[in-house]
Amino acid sequence: MAKLWKQVRVVTVGELMLDYEDIDVEFDVKCSDDNKSDTATIKIYNLSETTKNKLQTNQIVNIDAGYRELHQSIFGGLVESIRTYRDGNDLVTVIVASPNNRAYTNTAVNVQFKAGIKASEILKQLEKSIPFKIDVKELAKDTAYPNGKVFSNRLSNVVSILAKDTGTIARFTDTTIEFKVPGKAYSTTLKLGSEQGLIRVEKQEEKAEVGKNKKENKKRQEKQKYTIEAFLVPLVKIGQKLQIESSVWNGEGIVKECTYTAGDVETFSVNAILEVL
Repeated sequence: MAKLWKQVRVVTVGELMLDYEDIDVEFDVKCSDDNKSDTATIKIYNLSETTKNKLQTNQIVNIDAGYRELHQSIFGGLVESIRTYRDGNDLVTVIVASPNNRAYTNTAVNVQFKAGIKASEILKQLEKSIPFKIDVKELAKDTAYPNGKVFSNRLSNVVSILAKDTGTIARFTDTTIEFKVPGKAYSTTLKLGSEQGLIRVEKQEEKAEVGKNKKENKKRQEKQKYTIEAFLVPLVKIGQKLQIESSVWNGEGIVKECTYTAGDVETFSVNAILEVL
Protein backbone atom coordinates (compact mmCIF):
# COMPACT_ATOMS: atom_id res chain seq x y z
CA MET A 1 0.00 0.00 0.00
CA ALA A 2 1.14 3.56 -0.68
CA LYS A 3 2.61 5.72 2.09
CA LEU A 4 -0.01 7.50 4.21
CA TRP A 5 1.30 11.05 4.19
CA LYS A 6 -0.03 14.47 3.22
CA GLN A 7 -3.82 14.47 3.45
CA VAL A 8 -6.05 14.97 0.43
CA ARG A 9 -9.45 16.62 0.98
CA VAL A 10 -11.00 17.97 -2.21
CA VAL A 11 -14.70 18.80 -2.34
CA THR A 12 -16.20 19.66 -5.72
CA VAL A 13 -19.62 21.34 -5.81
CA GLY A 14 -20.85 22.08 -9.31
CA GLU A 15 -17.86 23.73 -11.01
CA LEU A 16 -16.39 24.92 -7.70
CA MET A 17 -13.37 23.00 -6.34
CA LEU A 18 -12.55 23.42 -2.65
CA ASP A 19 -9.12 22.07 -1.71
CA TYR A 20 -7.91 21.63 1.88
CA GLU A 21 -4.57 23.14 0.83
CA ASP A 22 -6.33 26.43 0.11
CA ILE A 23 -9.26 26.54 2.55
CA ASP A 24 -10.40 24.71 5.70
CA VAL A 25 -12.64 21.81 4.67
CA GLU A 26 -14.18 19.25 7.02
CA PHE A 27 -16.65 16.44 6.31
CA ASP A 28 -18.51 13.52 7.80
CA VAL A 29 -19.68 10.84 5.33
CA LYS A 30 -21.89 7.96 6.52
CA CYS A 31 -22.44 4.86 4.35
CA SER A 32 -24.31 1.60 4.97
CA ASP A 33 -24.81 -1.62 3.04
CA ASP A 34 -28.58 -1.37 2.69
CA ASN A 35 -31.42 0.47 0.97
CA LYS A 36 -30.84 3.62 3.03
CA SER A 37 -29.17 6.69 1.60
CA ASP A 38 -25.55 7.60 2.19
CA THR A 39 -25.15 11.12 3.60
CA ALA A 40 -22.38 13.69 3.58
CA THR A 41 -22.15 16.74 5.84
CA ILE A 42 -19.49 19.16 4.62
CA LYS A 43 -18.19 22.21 6.50
CA ILE A 44 -16.27 24.95 4.73
CA TYR A 45 -14.78 27.85 6.67
CA ASN A 46 -14.80 31.54 5.78
CA LEU A 47 -15.95 31.47 2.18
CA SER A 48 -16.24 34.79 0.39
CA GLU A 49 -19.73 36.04 -0.45
CA THR A 50 -18.95 35.57 -4.14
CA THR A 51 -18.05 31.92 -3.61
CA LYS A 52 -21.02 31.24 -1.32
CA ASN A 53 -23.37 32.60 -3.95
CA LYS A 54 -22.09 29.97 -6.39
CA LEU A 55 -23.38 27.17 -4.14
CA GLN A 56 -26.86 25.95 -5.04
CA THR A 57 -29.09 23.02 -4.11
CA ASN A 58 -29.16 20.10 -6.58
CA GLN A 59 -25.58 20.74 -7.68
CA ILE A 60 -23.41 17.65 -8.12
CA VAL A 61 -21.08 16.98 -5.16
CA ASN A 62 -17.96 14.83 -5.09
CA ILE A 63 -15.54 14.24 -2.22
CA ASP A 64 -12.04 13.02 -3.06
CA ALA A 65 -10.08 11.98 0.02
CA GLY A 66 -7.13 9.98 1.27
CA TYR A 67 -3.42 10.66 1.01
CA ARG A 68 -1.21 12.08 -1.71
CA GLU A 69 -0.24 8.60 -2.96
CA LEU A 70 -3.62 6.98 -2.24
CA HIS A 71 -6.81 8.95 -2.72
CA GLN A 72 -10.08 8.54 -4.60
CA SER A 73 -13.73 9.52 -4.55
CA ILE A 74 -15.48 8.44 -1.36
CA PHE A 75 -18.82 10.13 -2.06
CA GLY A 76 -20.92 11.35 -4.95
CA GLY A 77 -24.34 12.94 -4.77
CA LEU A 78 -26.41 16.11 -4.92
CA VAL A 79 -26.65 19.13 -2.62
CA GLU A 80 -29.73 18.83 -0.40
CA SER A 81 -29.29 21.96 1.71
CA ILE A 82 -26.88 24.85 2.41
CA ARG A 83 -26.65 27.08 5.46
CA THR A 84 -24.09 29.43 7.00
CA TYR A 85 -23.61 30.28 10.67
CA ARG A 86 -21.04 32.12 12.78
CA ASP A 87 -18.77 30.19 15.16
CA GLY A 88 -16.64 32.72 17.05
CA ASN A 89 -14.56 34.49 14.43
CA ASP A 90 -15.41 31.99 11.72
CA LEU A 91 -18.23 31.81 9.21
CA VAL A 92 -19.06 28.15 8.65
CA THR A 93 -20.94 27.02 5.54
CA VAL A 94 -22.59 23.62 5.94
CA ILE A 95 -23.56 21.55 2.89
CA VAL A 96 -25.68 18.42 3.33
CA ALA A 97 -25.63 16.07 0.36
CA SER A 98 -26.91 12.62 -0.56
CA PRO A 99 -27.09 10.41 -3.65
CA ASN A 100 -29.94 11.03 -6.09
CA ASN A 101 -32.62 10.58 -3.40
CA ARG A 102 -35.38 12.36 -5.26
CA ALA A 103 -34.99 10.23 -8.37
CA TYR A 104 -34.70 7.04 -6.31
CA THR A 105 -37.71 7.86 -4.15
CA ASN A 106 -39.98 9.64 -6.61
CA THR A 107 -39.42 7.93 -9.96
CA ALA A 108 -42.73 6.27 -10.82
CA VAL A 109 -42.71 2.68 -12.06
CA ASN A 110 -45.92 1.66 -13.83
CA VAL A 111 -45.30 -1.51 -15.77
CA GLN A 112 -46.73 -4.99 -16.33
CA PHE A 113 -44.56 -8.01 -17.04
CA LYS A 114 -45.64 -11.20 -18.83
CA ALA A 115 -46.47 -14.52 -17.16
CA GLY A 116 -43.47 -16.67 -16.34
CA ILE A 117 -40.98 -13.82 -16.29
CA LYS A 118 -38.00 -14.09 -13.93
CA ALA A 119 -36.67 -11.42 -11.62
CA SER A 120 -33.40 -11.18 -13.55
CA GLU A 121 -35.29 -10.26 -16.73
CA ILE A 122 -37.42 -7.72 -14.85
CA LEU A 123 -34.25 -6.02 -13.63
CA LYS A 124 -32.86 -5.86 -17.17
CA GLN A 125 -36.05 -4.31 -18.51
CA LEU A 126 -36.45 -1.98 -15.53
CA GLU A 127 -33.01 -0.48 -16.10
CA LYS A 128 -34.14 0.87 -19.48
CA SER A 129 -36.78 3.12 -17.91
CA ILE A 130 -35.07 4.53 -14.80
CA PRO A 131 -32.23 7.05 -14.25
CA PHE A 132 -29.93 4.45 -12.66
CA LYS A 133 -27.69 1.64 -13.85
CA ILE A 134 -28.66 -1.71 -12.29
CA ASP A 135 -25.64 -3.77 -11.24
CA VAL A 136 -26.59 -7.37 -10.36
CA LYS A 137 -23.66 -8.97 -8.56
CA GLU A 138 -25.65 -12.11 -7.79
CA LEU A 139 -29.21 -13.18 -6.96
CA ALA A 140 -29.75 -15.72 -4.19
CA LYS A 141 -32.78 -16.92 -6.17
CA ASP A 142 -34.01 -15.90 -9.60
CA THR A 143 -37.68 -15.88 -8.66
CA ALA A 144 -40.16 -16.65 -11.43
CA TYR A 145 -43.62 -15.07 -11.50
CA PRO A 146 -46.11 -17.61 -13.02
CA ASN A 147 -48.85 -14.97 -13.30
CA GLY A 148 -46.56 -12.17 -14.34
CA LYS A 149 -45.77 -9.11 -12.24
CA VAL A 150 -47.37 -5.67 -12.07
CA PHE A 151 -45.73 -2.64 -10.52
CA SER A 152 -47.48 0.65 -9.87
CA ASN A 153 -45.26 2.21 -7.26
CA ARG A 154 -42.23 4.37 -6.61
CA LEU A 155 -38.82 3.06 -7.63
CA SER A 156 -37.57 2.70 -4.04
CA ASN A 157 -40.51 0.43 -3.18
CA VAL A 158 -40.09 -1.63 -6.37
CA VAL A 159 -36.41 -2.18 -5.54
CA SER A 160 -37.30 -3.30 -2.00
CA ILE A 161 -39.83 -5.83 -3.36
CA LEU A 162 -37.38 -7.27 -5.88
CA ALA A 163 -34.61 -7.48 -3.28
CA LYS A 164 -36.91 -9.42 -0.95
CA ASP A 165 -38.07 -11.73 -3.74
CA THR A 166 -34.51 -12.51 -4.82
CA GLY A 167 -32.96 -12.82 -1.34
CA THR A 168 -30.58 -9.93 -1.94
CA ILE A 169 -29.41 -6.65 -0.47
CA ALA A 170 -30.16 -3.62 -2.62
CA ARG A 171 -27.96 -0.54 -2.27
CA PHE A 172 -28.06 2.67 -4.29
CA THR A 173 -25.52 5.38 -5.04
CA ASP A 174 -25.81 8.51 -7.17
CA THR A 175 -25.69 6.45 -10.39
CA THR A 176 -26.20 2.77 -9.57
CA ILE A 177 -28.57 0.33 -7.86
CA GLU A 178 -26.71 -2.78 -6.77
CA PHE A 179 -28.16 -6.22 -5.94
CA LYS A 180 -26.01 -8.76 -4.10
CA VAL A 181 -26.28 -11.77 -1.81
CA PRO A 182 -25.95 -10.94 1.93
CA GLY A 183 -22.73 -12.05 3.60
CA LYS A 184 -20.73 -12.39 0.38
CA ALA A 185 -17.84 -10.26 -0.81
CA TYR A 186 -17.38 -9.33 -4.45
CA SER A 187 -14.03 -7.57 -4.16
CA THR A 188 -10.43 -8.63 -3.88
CA THR A 189 -9.00 -8.86 -0.35
CA LEU A 190 -7.34 -5.80 1.17
CA LYS A 191 -4.83 -6.39 3.95
CA LEU A 192 -5.23 -3.96 6.85
CA GLY A 193 -2.87 -3.93 9.81
CA SER A 194 -0.94 -1.29 11.71
CA GLU A 195 1.46 -0.83 8.79
CA GLN A 196 -1.51 -0.07 6.50
CA GLY A 197 -3.09 2.46 8.88
CA LEU A 198 -5.18 0.30 11.24
CA ILE A 199 -5.60 2.05 14.60
CA ARG A 200 -8.15 0.09 16.62
CA VAL A 201 -10.22 -3.12 16.54
CA GLU A 202 -13.10 -3.91 18.90
CA LYS A 203 -15.36 -6.94 19.04
CA GLN A 204 -19.08 -6.14 19.05
CA GLU A 205 -21.39 -7.89 21.48
CA GLU A 206 -23.21 -10.81 19.92
CA LYS A 207 -26.98 -10.70 19.61
CA ALA A 208 -29.38 -13.62 19.53
CA GLU A 209 -32.97 -13.77 18.36
CA VAL A 210 -35.38 -16.44 19.62
CA GLY A 211 -38.26 -17.56 17.39
CA LYS A 212 -41.77 -17.22 18.78
CA ASN A 213 -43.13 -20.57 17.64
CA LYS A 214 -41.79 -24.10 18.13
CA LYS A 215 -40.53 -24.44 14.58
CA GLU A 216 -38.36 -21.39 15.11
CA ASN A 217 -37.45 -22.16 18.68
CA LYS A 218 -33.74 -21.98 18.03
CA LYS A 219 -31.37 -19.15 18.67
CA ARG A 220 -30.43 -17.56 15.39
CA GLN A 221 -27.04 -16.04 15.91
CA GLU A 222 -26.10 -13.01 13.88
CA LYS A 223 -22.68 -13.15 12.30
CA GLN A 224 -19.94 -11.82 14.55
CA LYS A 225 -19.02 -8.21 13.87
CA TYR A 226 -16.02 -6.05 14.66
CA THR A 227 -15.60 -2.28 14.73
CA ILE A 228 -12.38 -0.93 13.28
CA GLU A 229 -10.78 2.50 13.07
CA ALA A 230 -8.06 3.37 10.56
CA PHE A 231 -6.44 6.35 8.95
CA LEU A 232 -8.64 7.57 6.12
CA VAL A 233 -7.74 4.91 3.58
CA PRO A 234 -10.37 5.29 0.81
CA LEU A 235 -10.08 1.60 -0.09
CA VAL A 236 -12.01 0.83 3.12
CA LYS A 237 -15.53 1.08 1.70
CA ILE A 238 -18.88 -0.68 1.63
CA GLY A 239 -18.59 -4.24 0.37
CA GLN A 240 -14.80 -4.35 0.63
CA LYS A 241 -13.28 -7.61 1.88
CA LEU A 242 -10.62 -6.90 4.52
CA GLN A 243 -7.94 -9.14 5.98
CA ILE A 244 -7.47 -7.74 9.49
CA GLU A 245 -4.20 -8.24 11.33
CA SER A 246 -4.33 -7.14 14.97
CA SER A 247 -3.81 -8.37 18.52
CA VAL A 248 -7.60 -8.37 19.05
CA TRP A 249 -8.60 -10.31 15.94
CA ASN A 250 -7.00 -11.81 12.86
CA GLY A 251 -9.43 -12.75 10.14
CA GLU A 252 -11.49 -11.72 7.15
CA GLY A 253 -14.58 -9.54 7.14
CA ILE A 254 -16.72 -7.48 4.81
CA VAL A 255 -17.45 -3.79 5.38
CA LYS A 256 -21.15 -3.29 6.23
CA GLU A 257 -21.05 0.30 7.52
CA CYS A 258 -18.43 3.01 7.37
CA THR A 259 -17.99 6.64 8.34
CA TYR A 260 -15.30 8.90 6.91
CA THR A 261 -14.41 11.79 9.21
CA ALA A 262 -12.21 14.77 8.44
CA GLY A 263 -12.02 17.41 11.15
CA ASP A 264 -8.89 19.26 12.22
CA VAL A 265 -5.54 18.10 10.86
CA GLU A 266 -5.35 15.31 13.48
CA THR A 267 -8.88 14.02 12.80
CA PHE A 268 -8.76 12.11 9.54
CA SER A 269 -10.07 8.57 9.80
CA VAL A 270 -12.51 5.89 8.70
CA ASN A 271 -14.57 3.90 11.17
CA ALA A 272 -16.17 0.72 9.87
CA ILE A 273 -18.24 -2.24 11.00
CA LEU A 274 -17.07 -5.57 9.62
CA GLU A 275 -19.12 -8.74 9.35
CA VAL A 276 -16.96 -11.83 9.76
CA LEU A 277 -16.75 -14.06 6.68
